[in-house]
Amino acid sequence: MNIERKTLLISASLAFVLALWGISMALYTGSGVIMLDGAYNLLSSVMAILGLRIAMLTSEPYNKRYPMGYFAFEPLLVVVKGISILLLVVFAISSNIQTLLDGGREPQVGLMLIYVVPAVICCVLAWFFCQRAFEQKPSSILNAEKQGWLLNAIITGSIGVALVLVMGIQETAFGWVARYVDQVLVIVFSILFLRDPYLLVKNGMKEISLSSPDTELTQDVTHALKNQVSHAEFEVTQTLVMKMGRRWWVTVEVRSIEPHMSVKSYEAFRQELRAMVSTYYDDHFTDVILLDLDSDTA
Repeated sequence: MNIERKTLLISASLAFVLALWGISMALYTGSGVIMLDGAYNLLSSVMAILGLRIAMLTSEPYNKRYPMGYFAFEPLLVVVKGISILLLVVFAISSNIQTLLDGGREPQVGLMLIYVVPAVICCVLAWFFCQRAFEQKPSSILNAEKQGWLLNAIITGSIGVALVLVMGIQETAFGWVARYVDQVLVIVFSILFLRDPYLLVKNGMKEISLSSPDTELTQDVTHALKNQVSHAEFEVTQTLVMKMGRRWWVTVEVRSIEPHMSVKSYEAFRQELRAMVSTYYDDHFTDVILLDLDSDTA
């Protein structure tokens, strides 16, 4: 099993354990914020399992049904995950606004802290595993996974900090605030959740719709190809870059400057361009197209 599949399996297992732990504690304490965290972990577990299956598909060879491989399933999963989180967030906001308007709920702070501490530890460990795996094998699935765990760790940790503050004010004149802390935390953290799933959907849809990647991801390779001068009889006229999951698709249009050109010379230039692209992208398919081929080519 390669590093990506192993990491996704660990991530899915940790997320499932945290989901069971969170949902159980939420039902026992009546905490909406813990229920939100548990539901998010359950969603993360399901998405990690799907990501594991897609990672296996992308390693399979092309076929007649999928002549460009299974790489489009990666951004598709990212979009589905983003939309699912958005729906979860909207539901959490609406239900907790209603609870807030009904007068709030007394929190069981001690039990909620028992949930928070191991949850934060698990989130940090999961982020660490995903970060190390992403450094060794970058992919959109692992990137989404590690971002999700980092956000989860920050939010769960923030819940713990808020609960400690609640414990400090419960016996003061501001103790009445404690009834509303759980609902306010859900609403605030849900709003903070909105940006990340939005970016997941946005970036995933860009890849699915074959939109050009961000300039900072392509400008180095396009500049290097444009200034390729080791073969004086050729020049690069245009470079088109597209990203689909972990696979980069690069189309390089070149033309012959000399009136006569050898096939051997052109083949050497094409291999040189492909080698250059390999220094920027590990997983790529580079197509070199010769324009204005002279009829006297030998």
